[in-house]
Amino acid sequence: MVSKIAPRLTAALADKTVSKQEADDIIAAAKTEPKWTPQLQAELSTFVSKNASKLDPQAKVALESFLKSTHPRVDLPDPALQKADRTDVTWTPVAPDATLYVDTISADDVAQGYIGDCYLASGLSSLANANPENIKKAITDNKDGTYTVRFFQNVASGHPKAVNVTVDDDVAMGKSGPQYASARDSKELWPGLLEKAYAKWKGGYDKVGNGGTACDLFQAITGKPATDETIGDSAPDALFKKISTAVAAHRPVAAGTYADDDPKVHYTNTGVHGDHFYTVLGTSEEGGQKYVQLRNPWGFSEPAGNGPDDGIFKLPLADFMKLYENIEFGG
Repeated sequence: MVSKIAPRLTAALADKTVSKQEADDIIAAAKTEPKWTPQLQAELSTFVSKNASKLDPQAKVALESFLKSTHPRVDLPDPALQKADRTDVTWTPVAPDATLYVDTISADDVAQGYIGDCYLASGLSSLANANPENIKKAITDNKDGTYTVRFFQNVASGHPKAVNVTVDDDVAMGKSGPQYASARDSKELWPGLLEKAYAKWKGGYDKVGNGGTACDLFQAITGKPATDETIGDSAPDALFKKISTAVAAHRPVAAGTYADDDPKVHYTNTGVHGDHFYTVLGTSEEGGQKYVQLRNPWGFSEPAGNGPDDGIFKLPLADFMKLYENIEFGG
């Protein structure tokens, strides 16, 4: 593909000299490139060095100054989009002012995208809630527009092996914004980057977008074994104590609901969705009543009476045990 600066470079040499105005035009074209890559940096640098005698002194200063101020960003192959997204979703360069983290890492940073990986989005939120350091340790900023994410595999066998997956910061954009996981703050990258790296590791978004378990994500990020338990097998007080103890120990916890068509429960008018994973934020006791605090990874949609519709809510323990089928604990 011909770069946007290539025609400007050719035109500038037409009269054997490059004026300051022509240099400014080249720089303006360079700034409209979707991503300033090492290849583009080399193209312009070669132009300046090969045609040094043809450059007006002010043009030479301007171009050399621009080259020194730029930070080339590597463009890597992106994981395969979901098949249903391949006609109207495109990989788009991230906003120039985006950054890996904005302020502190929190459970409320994560927003699930238009893909069936609530287990992953709620798992990321759970990890952030439990111990943000697990997130920081997993991601390395390579300072060139790419990030290396360290995952662990074979954790359940007791022999975790580190696997490094490197992705660039391009974002899969649909008609209304990011198609997959993102942060509430559009300038924050970490949720989308972790999901992107996980998808690349597993073989594309179709591989991760059709259900899974938060346990797998917990193990992949922490390198520690995780457990999945059926909620109905627990006594209420024992379950409440186990959740409280796990959260206090900074372990990630997530819970999944029954399938929509499961005859054991009906979700109509509960504010809770079937076939969905939620982050377990903690527990509380008020007026002798035990509650479980949860977060919907959509960042909205919750039972009535829980304040603003931000996806964060609490349920009486009895309701939690009725509406949720399984609970997953990270190490």
